[in-house]
Amino acid sequence: MTSLSTLTRVNESWRTTTPAARAGVPLLVVAVVYGVAQLVGATAHMRLGWDETVYISQVSPRVPAAFFSAPRARGITLPAAPIVAATPSLTALRWYMTVLSSLGLVVAYWPWARLLRPVTAGLAALLLASLWMVRFYGNEVMPNLYVAYGAVAAAGWFAHAANSGPDTPHRALGIPPRRACAWLGVAVACTALLRPGDAVWLVLPLTGAAVIVGRNRLGLLAAMALGLTAGLLPWAAEAYARFGDPLRRLRDSSRVEGGLGWHPEGVAMNLRALNDSILCRPCGTAISHVPTLALWWPALPPLVVAGLVLAARRGRLRLLVPPAACGAVLAAAYLLFVGYAAPRFLIPAYALLALPVAELATGLVVLARGRWRVVAAGGVAAALVVLAAGQQIVLTRRSAVEDRSRRDYSWLAAGLRDLGLRPPCTLSGDRAQPLAFYAGCRSVEVTGNNAATSVAGLLLAARTTRFADLRRTGARPRYARGWRRYVLITPAQWRWRVYVPPGTVYAPHG
Repeated sequence: MTSLSTLTRVNESWRTTTPAARAGVPLLVVAVVYGVAQLVGATAHMRLGWDETVYISQVSPRVPAAFFSAPRARGITLPAAPIVAATPSLTALRWYMTVLSSLGLVVAYWPWARLLRPVTAGLAALLLASLWMVRFYGNEVMPNLYVAYGAVAAAGWFAHAANSGPDTPHRALGIPPRRACAWLGVAVACTALLRPGDAVWLVLPLTGAAVIVGRNRLGLLAAMALGLTAGLLPWAAEAYARFGDPLRRLRDSSRVEGGLGWHPEGVAMNLRALNDSILCRPCGTAISHVPTLALWWPALPPLVVAGLVLAARRGRLRLLVPPAACGAVLAAAYLLFVGYAAPRFLIPAYALLALPVAELATGLVVLARGRWRVVAAGGVAAALVVLAAGQQIVLTRRSAVEDRSRRDYSWLAAGLRDLGLRPPCTLSGDRAQPLAFYAGCRSVEVTGNNAATSVAGLLLAARTTRFADLRRTGARPRYARGWRRYVLITPAQWRWRVYVPPGTVYAPHG
């Protein structure tokens, strides 16, 4: 039987003989497949979702900027800004984001193509790209997927710097420690720019690993500190400008999120939401059984542990413990401390945990001998096919539901225009933010997570602009007593009531 020392020498020797360009071939193939899958899928022509309208409105010259609540960060608006400013075309935006997410997949796992075998890095990327929520959000202007890319890249560059030294020459890993530290700082900064809270959770285990490893410790700690500071600066500046200070913004964020704290029921919430909803809020915790298409989710922790055990046998444990720890911490942040669930929240954890799982899959094939190697390879391929097929079923279902909901936004905006509501205008009420975006209006709220004005401010807007209050549920607002009411029934058979202030003359056209 091959000894551990022999396996370790083999693992190190291939890095010195595999050109960097060839090492990235599996990743490039996966990225192309991922991009094509997005373009031929239902999401390529799907209208903008609620959160997307908020982010895009911040950089669009064609619509008023929506209220930007405390938990949000503006990082995702930056990559979308050029295409949004250049054209209102939804197709152009979806294609642009598809290319961006495909390139991001390569950039994220590129450091790992030289740390692990190229096929292992490619398989990890494929595992991530096969998940329905990763394909759903691939061409959307949403931050979670890019947080995942930043986290995977940060863990990779950390591993490069932390494992470079006299006994591991630079040529073996392909990059000097100082350059790896620089890229680590960039990855952390980008992650913090996108979602500051996730960046803090990411840096915590990496900081502990840097202290424990000891190799290039100062460079690693300095890179993470500088990257985190640079990424948090815009968020902190906005905190002072709009919320008073960062602590007040954090308190406001906790309020909007429903009270951040100890929520162990989050595990059941996330399992419930996994295949059933884009956002589960409020979210029940009663789970009678695990659906067949969700079996991969409770199987993920044992697979990660098995991957780490096999990595230890192959001499790669020091490489894979940091991403596994980061993935576990990022997952725990949403599973245990947030009182509601959304499948996209866990994408960064999935991206990191895909590395030890991919190591397990490739390790089983490499270590097998004779016929057992064929059996192992066939088993891994079959598991990938089953996972991809199950995820495609879920993606088709969720895309159809979300597409109907977003078509209602467009239909309601057209209905409001037929009533005579045209820019400059203001909307309030249920789902005012996305509806205002589609109608080209400003949105104002006096209650809820997006409350940004008082009743007096709302009534002032009702007197000075074309105004409408929309309600899908609940009673007529007190301030709307005496207002004219219209009823719009959408193609999805939702009954919306539109309240128009007195003195406003709307001329229905249809």
